[in-house]
Amino acid sequence: MNSSRAAEIAVSFPDIVLPAESVDLERWAVIACDQFTSDPSYWEAVERFVGDAPSTLHMVLPEAYLGGTDEAGRRERIAATMERYSTDGTLRTVSESMVYVLRTLNTGTLRRGIITALDLEEYDYSPGSTAQVRASEETIPARLPARVDVRRGAALETPHVLVLYDDPGSSVTAALDGAAADLEVLYDTPLMERGGSVRGLRIPAATPVADAVVAALADLDTVDRYGFRFATGDGNHSLAAAKALWEEHKAAGAAPDDPRRWCLVELVNVYDPGLPFHPIHRLVTGNEGALLDALLHHSDARFHGFPVDRIAGHIAYEGLSPREIAFVGPTQAGILTLPEDGDLPVAIADAAIAAVEEAEVDYVHGFEEVVTVAEQRDGVAIVLPEIDRGQLFATVSRDGALPRKAFSLGEARDKRYYLECRSLRQT
Repeated sequence: MNSSRAAEIAVSFPDIVLPAESVDLERWAVIACDQFTSDPSYWEAVERFVGDAPSTLHMVLPEAYLGGTDEAGRRERIAATMERYSTDGTLRTVSESMVYVLRTLNTGTLRRGIITALDLEEYDYSPGSTAQVRASEETIPARLPARVDVRRGAALETPHVLVLYDDPGSSVTAALDGAAADLEVLYDTPLMERGGSVRGLRIPAATPVADAVVAALADLDTVDRYGFRFATGDGNHSLAAAKALWEEHKAAGAAPDDPRRWCLVELVNVYDPGLPFHPIHRLVTGNEGALLDALLHHSDARFHGFPVDRIAGHIAYEGLSPREIAFVGPTQAGILTLPEDGDLPVAIADAAIAAVEEAEVDYVHGFEEVVTVAEQRDGVAIVLPEIDRGQLFATVSRDGALPRKAFSLGEARDKRYYLECRSLRQT
């Protein structure tokens, strides 16, 4: 029963490929490739720790290395490593299963997720999409070719994509928690570089617990309320690259059961307490006065000025409401209060930045960090409020995908680590 109903909601019970029991899982599992992109020292530390041990480090291309002189060589080594791991006993296969992922963050908070394969036929990131699976943030086509190239030569995939579902009552994980004690433990390991730990429990197809999970996902009223079932969280560009490659293969005559039609992802409840939503602030260099004028023009906001040397303390103490933007420049500072019925603050900020000639923007996590770097660079920190997670699905339904870099799901060390794999080869 669960296989056909799972297909209706765009998920499946794939053959999960895991490291053999002899493999050191702490060295095997490496954080998502799009983290620490401006911190090569992080990846250097990972390389020292991993060495020549079997590891997903040898199967992915950290974005910190994109554009490097050895990028082509890295791609070739990735493909060769996947082929070797597939044949030399490094890997084992767990047939027709999902995985209940229990990730303990470095803070001690628990995040629950479900590894499944998502049907790319049901995913569309295009504006105006009516698909079951949609992008929560804008997809930049220019960012896809590098990811498509890596996947094109890959024998295996390993996911860092988080796909969100809207379950305020936590009915899906409740169906699993009651059966967790009886599920097979597939892995249980600490994660390198202060990543916490992770435990994986097998959900075999055609079992009562599998039926319960699929039924709980299918019974959510998300489609009736919003018109779609799932929204991408992290890894939207990786999912979009998988979609692009599948469209290539489909156009070339690939069969409907071709494994490249699916992408391995982790489903996470948007309300999960281990999934904090953080704003991503903007650091802008350019004409300070023109930028403030553009913000006021695009937002119809009220501006409450502060002394430059006091506003950071005010923001830290008071915080920002969902309809406020803080402006912290070298000579001007204040809080913009936006109308209640206007665009999202992040959309207003991006429109204002785009309107300022020669303005350059960086994206910075953390309030203190963006204010400090703005001072160092003689730039402007545009501090954004947190996005209400309870409004994410409604916003995507009403307005489409949010602007890129609209939010971050947790801190960098909280992101998904590569661990499970799936074969992309037709058997």
